[in-house]
Amino acid sequence: MPSKMHDRTHRVKSDARQTRIRMRFGAIVNSNRFALSGVILFAIIIPELLHPYFARAYPWANSIVPGELNLLEPTLVGSLVAVILAQIGLRKTGSLPLIDTKLLIIPTYFASFSLILIGLALSLRGGERYHLVMSFAIGMAWDFLLAILRGRFNLPRLALAGDIALDEEMLATRIEWVRLRQPRLLGNLNGIVFDSEREPTPAWERMFARATLRNIPVYDLNQLREMTTGRVRLRSRPELVFGQLHPSQPYLRIKRLTDTLAVIPAIALAMPVLLIVGLVIRLDSKGPAVFVQRRVGYQGRIFNCYKLRSMRTDRAGAAYTAECDPRITAIGRFIRKWRIDELPQLFNILKGEMSWIGPRPEAVSLARAYRRDIPYYAYRHAVRPGISGWAAVHQGNVALTDAVTRKLEYDFYYIKYFSIWLDFLIALMTIRTVVTGFGAR
Repeated sequence: MPSKMHDRTHRVKSDARQTRIRMRFGAIVNSNRFALSGVILFAIIIPELLHPYFARAYPWANSIVPGELNLLEPTLVGSLVAVILAQIGLRKTGSLPLIDTKLLIIPTYFASFSLILIGLALSLRGGERYHLVMSFAIGMAWDFLLAILRGRFNLPRLALAGDIALDEEMLATRIEWVRLRQPRLLGNLNGIVFDSEREPTPAWERMFARATLRNIPVYDLNQLREMTTGRVRLRSRPELVFGQLHPSQPYLRIKRLTDTLAVIPAIALAMPVLLIVGLVIRLDSKGPAVFVQRRVGYQGRIFNCYKLRSMRTDRAGAAYTAECDPRITAIGRFIRKWRIDELPQLFNILKGEMSWIGPRPEAVSLARAYRRDIPYYAYRHAVRPGISGWAAVHQGNVALTDAVTRKLEYDFYYIKYFSIWLDFLIALMTIRTVVTGFGAR
């Protein structure tokens, strides 16, 4: 019997030691300093030290004299800036919910290095390609390695304060849950979760204070649910939620300016596609090439939303598109899958009626029906509607009331956490959506 007790105690101590090692290693690989110093070392410093050896063997790398280092070479500086931008982008977007960081690495690096190429005015010659190529490839490899290590060793360990019931969606998250029956602070915790809808006792409040002094974050259950699901729930104490749905006014103005600057060249590039596809639509079925629908937009204003027509005009139907809708034409199915039918909405962006990113605008008849059936529906009009949005990349197009309620929760999350990084993430996920055809009807 003593031997069994000794073995059990030894196992408990061994498990606790392994947990401490795993959490310490996880804290290291999750550190911003570790990620940034690693990418600078492996993607910038070491390739520059090896540059003379590549310069001897490969024509595309022979812009320097063998044995000579040039720390002010423009593409070396540009590569350094690009990998730093990529690290910032991955850190900011990777902290958002429902995100697999590994899926963001390639598009984030493409975006950051594209900005540098534009900044260098595409004036690369000979070996000046070396730094950009090496930094791009090695930087992505480093971040893929970090993402794998973080997924393996950085499983968060959160303590539930008291008798908190978790739903299936929360239990399915990659979180190690520990239940605290008494207000005693445990070691090796990444955070503590409490239910703000229940009044904590003074003993629990003292424990929360001790945790805060030890740099252990204390989360409200609803806040944590938003962080893990990407939605603002509408069922519990809505008065606490909707008081926070005030998007940043400075960012609204900045976003409007960037929308305008980006849409002008986009329209020039899209015009040939619009003309060709419009002609095919006219030849394929009767009716105009462009479909105009009255929709509800920013601050509840009604506007004309433009789309390439993808349905027959000689068949009546509902205001929304059903799965396998028989009204959709052959060319209509193709342009819907690849989102080509949305291209005329570039003119809505130019007019200030829409944005690149935001809640999808609904037809007037649907918006009025949803406003009758769903409380607080009008709050989604606090920002300009968008061609793509947080709900669109997660749900696709939906029309039934239950699905719309869930979409509204995504929309409210977007409005509550309205930021450039959330927009950047949605842009990256939109590319994936277009490639896969997710949510098209």
